[in-house]
Amino acid sequence: MILEALHREFIQSKGICTDTRKGAAGTLFFALKGERFDGNRYVADALKAGCRLAITETESLKGKTGIVYTPSPLKLLQDLATFHRQSVSPEVIAITGSNGKTTTKELISAILSKKFSVLATRGNLNNHIGVPLTLLSLKDENMAVIEMGANHPGEIRTLAGIAAPDVGLITNVGKAHLEGFGSVDGVANAKGELFEYLADAGGKAIVDGQDSLLLEKASRTGVDTLVTGRKGDLPVDAKITDQSPFLKVELEIEGKKLLVNTHLVGAYNLQNIRLAAATGYRYGVPAEEIAAAVASYRPDNLRSQVVEGGKNRVILDAYNANPTSMREAVQGFFTYASGRTMVILGDMAELGDSGDEEHRELARWIGTLNFDRILLVGPIFHRIDKPSRALEVFRDRIELEKYLVSEKPEGYNILIKGSRVMELERLTKYLVPSA
Repeated sequence: MILEALHREFIQSKGICTDTRKGAAGTLFFALKGERFDGNRYVADALKAGCRLAITETESLKGKTGIVYTPSPLKLLQDLATFHRQSVSPEVIAITGSNGKTTTKELISAILSKKFSVLATRGNLNNHIGVPLTLLSLKDENMAVIEMGANHPGEIRTLAGIAAPDVGLITNVGKAHLEGFGSVDGVANAKGELFEYLADAGGKAIVDGQDSLLLEKASRTGVDTLVTGRKGDLPVDAKITDQSPFLKVELEIEGKKLLVNTHLVGAYNLQNIRLAAATGYRYGVPAEEIAAAVASYRPDNLRSQVVEGGKNRVILDAYNANPTSMREAVQGFFTYASGRTMVILGDMAELGDSGDEEHRELARWIGTLNFDRILLVGPIFHRIDKPSRALEVFRDRIELEKYLVSEKPEGYNILIKGSRVMELERLTKYLVPSA
């Protein structure tokens, strides 16, 4: 079936299904295959459930009613997404970076929604499957904000080719996914694939005027660049006036200064705010509306959430972690936290051969800070560190949970941060019983 015909079927369908357990009736079922799953095994279930078409790579089903055969259902899904994106033709903004992608995406979406109909990546659907699924949910929106994640070279280039963004921005470059990228230079090159795509396609890049690494990367790729800053192409700047723990920010937009009380925690969010505000300015959102959108945004995705109860106040940042984001979160907490303080850090995933040394350096550094209690948890921390007067180390989350049940800590300001695999959000019920 040619792509145009498949797109007509898609328009008349109830959407895309990749998991028959979530309902396949009236949908196009794509039998995707991964390391731990094979959707081709469930084609019969999809047809029985009433899917409009089942797209599969199973050759023995070729020519049967309701079947579309293709050597790669994933590639066809991606091609369909690109075709749909082009037919609907919204303005597409792509976001990638080591840290802050989701927060920046949410802030940009909130700001642009003041003026436009906006579709944004849901949750963390930012990979080779999530990006096409997001694009295929486009209806009549005139703006799409697409988050792009990657842990290997070439992935951002592929995602950009699928989404065909008009504008792109990289939040920052740090020590993330070193297992796949090898080094910070490798991370920079991989994230820079977005700039390379935009340069080839005639798009524009929004770059933080205070980020010399990304300014240089943009210059080398030759992409048409819009730089933030008082004297930049996008005259937007921001500075922190207070954090206790929420950031109070002075936004400066084309010389106009606006004080904004945010619901964001951590100085590292200042760059996210600056980039989001600059994007809003680029698309003509009034300064007052930009400030209102930033003020109203409340994170609810395990990123810098404040969880309070009768016993403790918890800063929950348990969605992801790498050496750069860990240090920024801990340093920020050290700056604004008052009273009794506790830091709970979990293992950082996907660091490859540098994992032990990165954990060791982090533990050494945090041990020099004047926190009342420091708890490290996970097999890597447990392997490289031993309990001491400065640090308490736990093999896994279960062991730490037993400790918290026994100790019943009260009256602390607590930072919890670790990689997603650690599921440290489960600790909040022992620290803030009402959570």
